[in-house]
Amino acid sequence: MTPNAPFYKRIEVWLLILLSGGAALWVMKDRPAAEGDSEAIEASETEASAEALVIHRCTLERDYGNARLDLELRYRNASPRPLVLQPPDVRLLTSSGTEVPPYILPTEPPPQVPARTAQSVRLRFWLEEKHLQSGLALDIRGSRAEVKAEAPLNLKDLPNQQPKSWPGSIR
Repeated sequence: MTPNAPFYKRIEVWLLILLSGGAALWVMKDRPAAEGDSEAIEASETEASAEALVIHRCTLERDYGNARLDLELRYRNASPRPLVLQPPDVRLLTSSGTEVPPYILPTEPPPQVPARTAQSVRLRFWLEEKHLQSGLALDIRGSRAEVKAEAPLNLKDLPNQQPKSWPGSIR
């Protein structure tokens, strides 16, 4: 092809047109839901999760004499203010009322649930062997959910550095 060829005979032009058309289709396909759609989605979510606190999965990873507990949960914040999920609003308690310390990483900020919304989050706690000898319950601003049943769990039965998961609470 000669440099003076009409623009519609140049392969670069057709390639750019095709790429632009593909990008436009991709953008239009991923458009946000319409206003009426979001109201219907919110209504169905509210009906499906009538409880303010629902635990989806518990994962326990042994680290020699201790363990890290990861809780995947959904919390509905009915408050007019956002909720930062850390003590004193969030507490993991043993059956005797002892509070279990959260697992804090300086590079990972605590999860936050915006005002008047429901959101899935992950909370982490650092457990000692004595914490697993009784039941555990998660308390978020008065909403409670069972994390572990009263039956003792022997930490030494779990392989070291290998996570073990339970749907819902630990049995």
